[in-house]
Amino acid sequence: GTAMDLVRGAWRRAGKPATSVPLHVVHRIDRATSGLLMFAKTKKAELGLAAQLRAHAMGRRYVCVAHGEVRSQRIESYLVRDRGDGRRGSTTLREQGKRAVTHVEARQALLHATLCDVQLETGKTHQIRIHLSEAGHPLVGELVYIRDFAGPVLTSARLMLHAATLGFEHPVNGARIELASPLPADFTAVLDRLVPRVR
Repeated sequence: GTAMDLVRGAWRRAGKPATSVPLHVVHRIDRATSGLLMFAKTKKAELGLAAQLRAHAMGRRYVCVAHGEVRSQRIESYLVRDRGDGRRGSTTLREQGKRAVTHVEARQALLHATLCDVQLETGKTHQIRIHLSEAGHPLVGELVYIRDFAGPVLTSARLMLHAATLGFEHPVNGARIELASPLPADFTAVLDRLVPRVR
C-alpha cells in the first residue's frame, strides 16, 4: 500500500517491467499530506538529488491552511524526536536537535484561518506542522500537534497540507525541472468553506 507499490503497479499495467528498475525515495511527505513525491531510478540519480536537498538547492513549495491570523515569517528551531512528552518538537539546545528552517508566506485571510505558501529550507520530519503549531497556528485537520491550541478548532477530514511544487536540476543532464501538483478536490472543498463571504 505504499507509493512505491503504486508506481510499480502503474508500470505493470503499462506493460513495463515493474521490479527490474530500482526505486530510491528522494523526497517523501507525511502520510496525511498530499502532493509531490520523488523517486530516483538509479543510485547515481539518488545521490545527485539527495545532494541538492542537502545543499538546499531544491525548491519545495507547500500550500497549507493554518489556524488563526498567520503573519509571513521565517521560523528556525532545532527539532528533536521527543520534546519530553512523547511528541516531536523544538528545543533551544542546538547540540540536541537538528536545525530546521521554514519560510511562511501568508497568502489569504480565511474564516479563523490563513492560506499560506511554505518554502522549506531544510526538510525534517513534520517540520511544517511543528513550526506552525509552535508558532500558535496548527494546521487545519491536524491531529497530533494541536493539543496545546486554545483557539477555536476548525474541522477537516484531511490535513490541510499539500506539496505543490518541486524544482531541481536533472542529476544527469543538468536541465532545470519544475514540477507542480494542483490542489486536490478534498483540499479545495475545505478551502471553499473557509473563504470569507463578501456582504
